[in-house]
Amino acid sequence: MEITIKYLHVKTMNNIEKYRFLVFGLIVVLLIFIPIVNAQEVESNHQTRTSIELGYKLSDQLKLNLSPEFRFDENLALDKYLFEGAAIYKPSKIFALGATYRFVVNLRDEKDTEYFNRVALSATMKKEFNRFEPAFRLRYSNYADDAITDKEFIRYKGSFKYDIDNCKITPSAGIEVFQQLSDFELYKTRYSVGTDYKLFKKNYLGVSYKFDSFAIEDKNTRILSLTYKLKL
Repeated sequence: MEITIKYLHVKTMNNIEKYRFLVFGLIVVLLIFIPIVNAQEVESNHQTRTSIELGYKLSDQLKLNLSPEFRFDENLALDKYLFEGAAIYKPSKIFALGATYRFVVNLRDEKDTEYFNRVALSATMKKEFNRFEPAFRLRYSNYADDAITDKEFIRYKGSFKYDIDNCKITPSAGIEVFQQLSDFELYKTRYSVGTDYKLFKKNYLGVSYKFDSFAIEDKNTRILSLTYKLKL
């Protein structure tokens, strides 16, 4: 009887795991399909981004991130490169405050190179439920992560990731809305899906796809990103 009970328990957990993975997969498919349908008959741009993300945990409450990034246009020509530093403070397990500084180098054909300083402040809440980790982030920034402007934005991001049992892959998905502070008009919506693959201890390879749907212009941007992550 004891053996039978243990067997049924394991089988039930496997079924639950499959159901969770199916739900996650359905949400990811919807996040990809909906923006593609809405993107018909508009100008479409493509970008490729590569970066290295170094994370150093100073204490249980304070973490520092450093990330150089290179951005390429649809012809795979280097368009911009930037250096970003961030400090994250966690006063509790479910709440975090962040401050980010970004130095951007904008390369221009037949024109002088431009240099920009950008900042962001954020507050994030997240909590794990049965391997799902939903999160909500509220962020102020003076950049929209695309064309360089002097506008300021409030950004609302909902996301989640799923920790698959006994698997090196951690998939994630999210939606982020950019609102202009000057007139409170919607600027764009960003849909994203991605995954982190654990190479070995503290080393990860991240791949993501982002789709930016602009509200004030008839255009969209598709972004493919590759990131090497080292968590110390």
